[in-house]
Amino acid sequence: MSITVSTLGHVAALAAAVPQLTVSLDTHSGSTIIIGDFAEASMCSHAFRHVVSQWPEEGMHQPCVETIHFDGATPRGPVLATGPVRWFATDLCAQRTVGALRTVKPRAAGADAQVRFDTVLGICVVRLESETLTDEELDELATRAYAACVTDHLLWEAELAA
Repeated sequence: MSITVSTLGHVAALAAAVPQLTVSLDTHSGSTIIIGDFAEASMCSHAFRHVVSQWPEEGMHQPCVETIHFDGATPRGPVLATGPVRWFATDLCAQRTVGALRTVKPRAAGADAQVRFDTVLGICVVRLESETLTDEELDELATRAYAACVTDHLLWEAELAA
């Protein structure tokens, strides 16, 4: 099964935002495309963002990416972990993302939250960091924050459809 354009958008936003992240995309043909900001990479994260942003959402040709691997971050459920930092991407605008994060109160839980809006992709990347929470506590907080953003995105889509 192919990875969707929407998922590649999230991956591209994360590749551009997470320091020293390398993304490997395994294709149906057995090739691997390496996304990273180093000379040996197939493509830099900036170019990958632009390729994904130009991909027709409803096009005849879907991406032939079969598997995604992250080097420099560990997938933990719906978020990526890099030391005391958790990352995820959302389709919400920055204002709605901040509103969704307020519902889980990351600062009160002991974490700092940052939202970065990627203007090329129209996707926000959320960064949660804590020096005091355990890995498990930070994973749980990040998963709750991700769920709040997904829920708000579903409500937003329902508002648009109405």
